[in-house]
Amino acid sequence: MAPSSLWSNHPRALVAGVLLAAVVGGYLFLTRPGATAEPSYSRDIQPVLASKCYTCHGPDASKREAGLRLDVRDSLFVVLESGTPAVSLDHPEESELLLRITSTDPDYQMPPPDAPKPLEPGEVEALTRWVAAGVPWENHWAFEPLADPPVPDAPRSRWARTPVDSFILAELDRQGLRPSLEADKRTLLRRLTFDLHGLPPTPGELVNFLADEAPDAYERVVDRLLASPRYGERWARHWLDVAHYGETHGYDKDKRRENAWPYRDYVIDAFNHDLPYGRFVEDQIAGDVLHPNDPSSTVALGFLAAGPWDFVGHVEVRDDTKDKRIVRNLDRDDMVSSTMATFASVTVQCARCHDHKFDPITQADYYSLQAVFAGVERADRPYDADPELHALR
Repeated sequence: MAPSSLWSNHPRALVAGVLLAAVVGGYLFLTRPGATAEPSYSRDIQPVLASKCYTCHGPDASKREAGLRLDVRDSLFVVLESGTPAVSLDHPEESELLLRITSTDPDYQMPPPDAPKPLEPGEVEALTRWVAAGVPWENHWAFEPLADPPVPDAPRSRWARTPVDSFILAELDRQGLRPSLEADKRTLLRRLTFDLHGLPPTPGELVNFLADEAPDAYERVVDRLLASPRYGERWARHWLDVAHYGETHGYDKDKRRENAWPYRDYVIDAFNHDLPYGRFVEDQIAGDVLHPNDPSSTVALGFLAAGPWDFVGHVEVRDDTKDKRIVRNLDRDDMVSSTMATFASVTVQCARCHDHKFDPITQADYYSLQAVFAGVERADRPYDADPELHALR
């Protein structure tokens, strides 16, 4: 039996590394203006320093002023040319950093009065609280270890039936809001079916649910909807958007990809069969290396080839030319950027040209990542859906 074809990475170019930096979203409650809570470095401080201070006090040593570097914590405590430390933990009020940003002397004030982006009063206040708190410093949120947050107290426990409800109720209380009224059964079924299938319930499904007075009626409806193949079709759409999946190449010669669909079906099946997320990640980055006996793991490699592909540049431009090298570099950039944005929630493409200001990615990091994909080519790849044939071949 002849093998099927998949638009994926070329079989002679295997990805020899796996990036397993999966991130699970959490709850983020922002501090309101005037609050005295300890500021978050990654949320409240680092963006301010990056946008308004790094030009003169950042990673670029050739542009650094006064020997002060603000993107590394230890550098905050060095003695400056003025003879004072930028930050004093023993006497925060004497910190040069605070004296400069609160000064009204145009010759002393930082950023200078003619700076394109002066500090806003709220930003000065946040920096002041940050220094007073001992300049707490945390890693970029995407690299923090996962932790279970404490569940807030829910005084109206009859409304809060789950821990998730307790978080929602706590935030509603903080905003001075009240929960909405409980939905009636008709509304509940419509919301549930739209959410899981993307379609409204049929008239018969609605009649049956309204007539079902059993205490587990809702749970059984949820199980029924999850067991339907429509569930995978609905939710695979979201993942395919993340993977920027397309059934044509894009660019000026937008040719059809006749063999893109196996990857689409792999994602649908993964949702419908509740594939563990860890395996889902492994399959799409290096499935043929990590799970060589499973045909679906080869199909999953379509993730690396899902995005736009410059047919003219890759096929029609002559080899050993500058244009060809540019096209290949942009293609690898798409693979690196898609992989890191999808699985690590981090943008890296800015580091193609310079160290990234807002994410902790250096140019060296970026090109080390790009080297992982350097041998990968996008092409139609034969595979056997039948596991026995797959093993034999």
